[in-house]
Amino acid sequence: MTRSKWIIEDETKNQIIRASTIKPRLDYATTTVDGILEILVQKRLDSNASNLMLYRRFDGTTESLKALEDGIHHELEISYAIESLRQVRRSLDSIAGMGNVPTGLAPMISIVRIVRSRMLSLLPVIDFELGELSLLLSGVIMDAAHLASSNLDFERANEESRRLLDEAKLIADSKICKQFPNLDFL
Repeated sequence: MTRSKWIIEDETKNQIIRASTIKPRLDYATTTVDGILEILVQKRLDSNASNLMLYRRFDGTTESLKALEDGIHHELEISYAIESLRQVRRSLDSIAGMGNVPTGLAPMISIVRIVRSRMLSLLPVIDFELGELSLLLSGVIMDAAHLASSNLDFERANEESRRLLDEAKLIADSKICKQFPNLDFL
């Protein structure tokens, strides 16, 4: 007997992702965000240790400055991604009922997609998880909006995501500037 190529046999993940109820998918999204954050935090710690060593060894040469600048920009991007995904995590935690799923999570899709595009060249290892998270959130939002007969206001969602991303950038910039206060290129 031949099987259709469209039948998915991955038991657990695909059952959760394609579950008809919202709650298991929200729980899976939370677990996914936590896993991504764990990787990012470890990468930031590694980057920070490397940057502190470069900062201590800084001798004023162009090569030394370039290495330190590259390292700090790398750490800054990771910090920005962490702060952005923490916004997503807080949003997932704030879901109280079906009615606030579309409005609460709609801005998060844009945040996840922006983080994904910014992290692709720095940490391609998390690209799949970020893509899966984006699709998962999109499905949850659409299903919840349909079930609750809600309308999605993408203009408002995009404004909110821009605000949250700006906030994440300010937090990340502040943390880096506190660690490396005497550098002009920040």
